[in-house]
Amino acid sequence: MTQVAITLETDVASAFLKVKPQMRKKAETLVNLWLKNFFISKASAKKELFKTMDRVSAIAQANGLTPEIFEQIMLEIKQEMKNEKI
Repeated sequence: MTQVAITLETDVASAFLKVKPQMRKKAETLVNLWLKNFFISKASAKKELFKTMDRVSAIAQANGLTPEIFEQIMLEIKQEMKNEKI
C-alpha cells in the first residue's frame, strides 16, 4: 500500500485521530474500498461495456447486419412500442 494525504473537514479529521488504531485501520480499509470503487471499478465496468458492445457489433456485421437494416429494425421496434401504448 502507498500512503497519501487527503484533506478532511476538521471535525472528521479530529474524530479520526481520536479513535483507537484498530478503528482507524477499519476506516482506512473502508475509504480504500470506496475510492477503489469510485476510481477503478466504474472505469473497468465502462471499459468492459464498450468491449462487449464492440464484440456484439463485430458479430452483427459478420452476420450481415448493415446500418440500414439496423435502422429498419429500430423503426419497427419504435412503431411496435407506440402501438402498445394505445
